[in-house]
Amino acid sequence: MSHPLRWLALVALEGAETPSFENIAAWHREQFPDAPKLTPAGATVKLMTLSIGEFTAAITLVPQPIPASQLEGPAATSWYWPDAEKALRGHQAHLLVTLIDEGGAAVKKAEALTRLVAAITAVSPSVGVFWGPGRLVHSPEAFIDQTVQMRADNLPLFLWIDFRIEQIEAGAFRLYTTGLEPLGHSELEVTRYEGSPQELLDLAYNIAHYMLDKRKVLTDGDTIGVTEQVQVVAHRGPSMLGGEMEVIRLDFETDPSDP
Repeated sequence: MSHPLRWLALVALEGAETPSFENIAAWHREQFPDAPKLTPAGATVKLMTLSIGEFTAAITLVPQPIPASQLEGPAATSWYWPDAEKALRGHQAHLLVTLIDEGGAAVKKAEALTRLVAAITAVSPSVGVFWGPGRLVHSPEAFIDQTVQMRADNLPLFLWIDFRIEQIEAGAFRLYTTGLEPLGHSELEVTRYEGSPQELLDLAYNIAHYMLDKRKVLTDGDTIGVTEQVQVVAHRGPSMLGGEMEVIRLDFETDPSDP
């Protein structure tokens, strides 16, 4: 399924200013010496194109704010960045950063775009980042910090994936993700979990990381042991949110012999 915001990020700016390629590339090279280098391809007043190894990227200056309709929902639900609405309210312009989807491993493309966006954010008058595939907003500091720590066994899933938890009654919660589909996997859903929301978040995060790190495609009936007493059974089916999207529903089963 084609994702309308695949490999796109927006960097909100205090003013309409495009950082130089030299500054972006220098920061990128210093922070990620083992990553593919940035190579300039072309530039105009508002558009810069470059190569990142096998990928092609473009940076476009848009001298106006990100449309409020695009930011309102993500900013209102960004529990991890409570000041998002205030921080983004007064920005004057933004940079549209895209990675051309020419095939290849989705996680590698996400890593390349994430490193590029972090470099742009670090050398710009940035006030926030909108990550298109997951429809998430992040503070500049959090985006840069999590990107610098990124490695194969520590993917920045909170930058890429919206793990949305909603309470359905006292002590019971549900969860659904946005952002796994662009990474080549079905979205995850939990229709009911009895326990703490933090436990549910940790479990879903670890399962998503396992899928991406190990390139594991969950099939109907697959089981994952999360503790000695609890296992997760995966079931493929329609989303609880409606529509035609097929998701992976995670059902938690407890060993009845456990005291």
